[in-house]
Amino acid sequence: MTVKKIRALAVAAGVFFTTSCQHQAEPTGPERPGTPQSAVQQLPAQAQRAAWFRRVSPDVMALPGTVFADDDERTGLLVFGVEHDDVIPGVRAVLARLGVPPSSYRIVITEPVHFMDDLRDEYRPTLGGIQIAFKSFVCTLGFNVSSAGVASFITNSHCSSRIGTADGTDYFQPVKVVPPQFAQIIADEVADPAYFTGGDCSRGKRCRYSDAARAAYRAGISSDRGEIARTSGANNGSLTVVGDFTITEQGSYSGTTPTLHKVGRSTGWTSGSLGGTCLTINPFGSNVQLLCQYAVEGSGGTTMADAGDSGSPVFQVLSGTNVRLVGILWGGLNDGSNFYFSPFSAIESELGTMTATHP
Repeated sequence: MTVKKIRALAVAAGVFFTTSCQHQAEPTGPERPGTPQSAVQQLPAQAQRAAWFRRVSPDVMALPGTVFADDDERTGLLVFGVEHDDVIPGVRAVLARLGVPPSSYRIVITEPVHFMDDLRDEYRPTLGGIQIAFKSFVCTLGFNVSSAGVASFITNSHCSSRIGTADGTDYFQPVKVVPPQFAQIIADEVADPAYFTGGDCSRGKRCRYSDAARAAYRAGISSDRGEIARTSGANNGSLTVVGDFTITEQGSYSGTTPTLHKVGRSTGWTSGSLGGTCLTINPFGSNVQLLCQYAVEGSGGTTMADAGDSGSPVFQVLSGTNVRLVGILWGGLNDGSNFYFSPFSAIESELGTMTATHP
């Protein structure tokens, strides 16, 4: 491997946070029984259909359980989306009252449309992959755990005020604000083992087997154990959260060259192939040495990780959205082509037994 600088991926705070909406491009779901199949042959004039749409849409969309209304130029029909069957009679009643013939519309069952959150937004309950802040920096919340019955989360040791010291670092989500009385502290660092010297550690270095620390949640802060935020797709740069991954297993990855994934507040969901295994790494600009670390390699110019992704959960997809948690990301190459993570076994060996799977 070409020698490049491996850097820790924390980033100074001072960013803006937005919420975006996603347009429902077209109705989905089965056509309900009783909808005329010959409607296309009985199209009203375009002007008549547009007039009906303007007249009926406000009343239809006032009904609970309606999702969308569309003057669909492709089919020449008015299309109304509803969440479930029980809404259909009410929609038909409104359309009949306002004089729209059954041949001129159809009603479909569809999923509700949600406002889409960003990985950098506020989350309660919290979950893996979202932004956290400390001091004047931001990192990523790795994953929620139960440790000796205490609700906690795991992030990087270097995402704290002092590495290798349980110094009570205050964590905010999504960001620390000024003045501090307007910021909500969600957790405090309670476990961050000291770095050691000697033994397998090179002379002049301070060593550990994981770049991990545990923060205990404060009273009243809710968290979802076993959940990782899921964006719209791997390696597409999106930070928009559309659902979640469920951690059903924790431990080592399976396979010789598996595909591994991460979700982080800066680059979202990225995936690549397992590269180097059990590497000894000297992170750039420090006297820290991390033993037996793992690399994930991207392809096609994908930026696998960037500043602020420190703490990202690393996982293997089992089936659908069920995943096995395998470690925590702490660094990457300066060109973004690789990221490096500490394995889950090392995290537990240094922080103690924990449960990260969904209850």
